[in-house]
Amino acid sequence: MEKTHTHLLGIDIGGTGTKAGVFALDGTLVGSGYGEYQMISTLPGQAEHDAEVWWQATIQAIRDAMAGVAPETIGAIGVGCTNGLIAVDGSGLPIRPAIMLWDQRALPEVDRIKEELGGEEVFGVTGNPLAPGAFSLPTILWLMHNEPESFEAAHKLMVPGGYLVARLTGEFTIDHSRASTTLLFDIRRRKWHQPFLDKLNIDVTKLPRPVASDEIVGGVTEAAAELTGLKAGTPVIGGCMDTIGASLGTGVLEEGQCFVIMGTAARVAGPITTGRFDHRFMNCTHITDDCWQYIGAINGVGSALRWVRDTFCQMEQQDAEATGKDVYELITDQAAHSPPGSKGLLFLPYLAGERTPIWDPYARGVFFGVTLGHNRGDVFRSVLEGAAFAIKHVVDLLESENGLVIEELRIGGAAASSTIWNQIIADTLGKRVISLTQSHTEVLGAAILAGKSLGFYSDYTQAISQTVVTGASFEPDWKAHRSYSKLFPMYKQLYLDTKHHFQQLVQMDLPRGWVTKRENHD
Repeated sequence: MEKTHTHLLGIDIGGTGTKAGVFALDGTLVGSGYGEYQMISTLPGQAEHDAEVWWQATIQAIRDAMAGVAPETIGAIGVGCTNGLIAVDGSGLPIRPAIMLWDQRALPEVDRIKEELGGEEVFGVTGNPLAPGAFSLPTILWLMHNEPESFEAAHKLMVPGGYLVARLTGEFTIDHSRASTTLLFDIRRRKWHQPFLDKLNIDVTKLPRPVASDEIVGGVTEAAAELTGLKAGTPVIGGCMDTIGASLGTGVLEEGQCFVIMGTAARVAGPITTGRFDHRFMNCTHITDDCWQYIGAINGVGSALRWVRDTFCQMEQQDAEATGKDVYELITDQAAHSPPGSKGLLFLPYLAGERTPIWDPYARGVFFGVTLGHNRGDVFRSVLEGAAFAIKHVVDLLESENGLVIEELRIGGAAASSTIWNQIIADTLGKRVISLTQSHTEVLGAAILAGKSLGFYSDYTQAISQTVVTGASFEPDWKAHRSYSKLFPMYKQLYLDTKHHFQQLVQMDLPRGWVTKRENHD
């Protein structure tokens, strides 16, 4: 470690944008940057991103974060990421748009995998259930069978973090935690499972090299340095999935501790020290060889609120632009005027299907109980409450069926600064909620990994004690909790009562059917 190395750079490719943060070694945020991008969804059930736009957004985010920071003071760079599949050529450039975790086109491939490998065998090796979108293997097979030219042209099949590492260093790698979500990785032995590759006719050379999250894999190239303003040769580590970064950024390293990251999707997660996994959860390696992490992945949280913003809140967006206020605060302020339970209005937040715990790609969003007496504030609050019910659904399983005792939840991400949302979650669960004042928890976690790789911290416990600062604490309002406890059984039953309709809606294929009929008529 050089004395001139006084900062760390963390980067996170998220579902709606790339964040970058420059941190002092004590965790103080020195500079930040953000580049937003749009999801490409031209057909129902499909969700893509332009990976070249990721790179351009990352360049801008790094430059903004580095404003006023000397490049030579950056000791190392850590990268975290959401999930998706990016086919790249030998130069690391994308061949086609990235297929993201919300994408459901590979659903038929799940049946193929069941026939070829067996669902129980896949779970036994990988610690994860079979599902499209959330895991890479179905998407890989979809690409192989539906776009064989893209599959053959692909030098490597990458995840977002590894893609960014490749653009920075020229090295093609995948960290162990994100490799855990491919369904091709032995979660206990931490290596590609060759029997699966052989049965599915996947050449292992198409896959990047698995590396530990804090392993230094290369240095910033001259070309990347010129684009980003970084110093050439600055070490870049293997990185991590966003939820591992969040575990470090929230200070959750002990079994029984639990955190929630409220981003585009929400993740209810915590460490486990046994290799026994629940099939309703996503599971991945942690930062040490004797620890893993469960992840209750919930699709429709930040994405549901953003949908509300984009679909119904043009007035609030205009107000925000005129006054400089945050548009989400304008929305949640209205929700605060609605009573707990939103006057009996329930919302199922399954706008993009759902993962934990129902694993239903056909699931759709539902507003239930709408009356003439409901107003905008009630609708907005019901969306916040739907997310809280989804979190409670996951936490209840952890406690009732997995033997964990969870006394409090640490909350990071966009909702960490929302007083009303934090209070709704505390009231719904009947547990203390602690917000994280550092809103970029994944970015901080990636930076901590980078610092540990160079010996800036003696261990991760010391790193967390030095860098993580907690914020406000929210105690449950027990009167509100009683209201939510009455509604929660109905929330769970509502899905069971309507689930048979969801697949019917998908099979109707109404949007494309309407276009076809209109074209034929014309």
